[in-house]
Amino acid sequence: MGYNVDVAVITETHLKKKHADHLVAVDGYVMFCRDRVSRRGGGVAVYVNRSLSADVWTFPGDHAQFELLWVRVQDQQHITFVGALYHPPKPHYQAAAFLDYIEAGIDAVTASYPTATIVLAGDFNSLDDTEVATRGALLSIVDRPTRGNNILDRVYVNNPCYSTVRVVHSTVKSDHKAVVAYAGLVQVQPLNKHKYRRLFRRRSPAQHARFLDFASTLKIEFDNDDCAVEF
Repeated sequence: MGYNVDVAVITETHLKKKHADHLVAVDGYVMFCRDRVSRRGGGVAVYVNRSLSADVWTFPGDHAQFELLWVRVQDQQHITFVGALYHPPKPHYQAAAFLDYIEAGIDAVTASYPTATIVLAGDFNSLDDTEVATRGALLSIVDRPTRGNNILDRVYVNNPCYSTVRVVHSTVKSDHKAVVAYAGLVQVQPLNKHKYRRLFRRRSPAQHARFLDFASTLKIEFDNDDCAVEF
C-alpha cells in the first residue's frame, strides 16, 4: 500500500489451508496464494489491486511440488501474466526439473497469449540466473544484492516494460530486501528510512592543540590522604 503497487509478489508465506484468507487480507487488494504441500514453510502469494481484473491461470503441466503460481492480470487494454516463484535452498526436486517446469509454463502463456506481458518474480535462491533468462527468453532486471551480497530475489520480464527498478529495505522484519519496479520514471522513496539531525562537537587537530595547550596551564593536585581505594 505504501508504494502504491498494482501487484505484489510475496514468497515464503508459510500459509496453509487452515489459515483463513481474511487473516492476511490487505485493504484494496485481492490475494491469490499457492501453499507448499506436505512440508512446513514455503508458499507464495500475489496481491492484485482491486481496480484490475485478475484470476489464477493454470497450464496443463501444472505440478503441486513446484511453488510457482501464475496469475492473469487484465486492464482495459492489456494482459499481464505474473508468476510468483519460490525455490527453496534445499528442494525435494532437481533444479533442472524446475527449470523445465518454468520453461513449459512460459511457453504455454506465449502460445495462448502471444502479446501478453510476462513477469516472473520471487526468491530464486541458487537457481541459475542465466538458465532462467535463456530458457524463458526473459530479461533479468534486478542487478543489486537483495540478501547480503547475493541477488536471490529476482524479477524477469519478456519485454523491457519497467524503467525504474529499486532494491529497498523491507517494511517487515526480514533479512531480504524488497524489489520495487515501475513503468516510467518514478521517484521511489524508501518507506522505512528516517532522517535525524544531531548536534555534535566538531573535532579537529587545531582544536586538540588548543586543548593540550590549555591543559598544560592547569595545576591539578591529589591529596593521597583522601584516597579511599588503594592500588
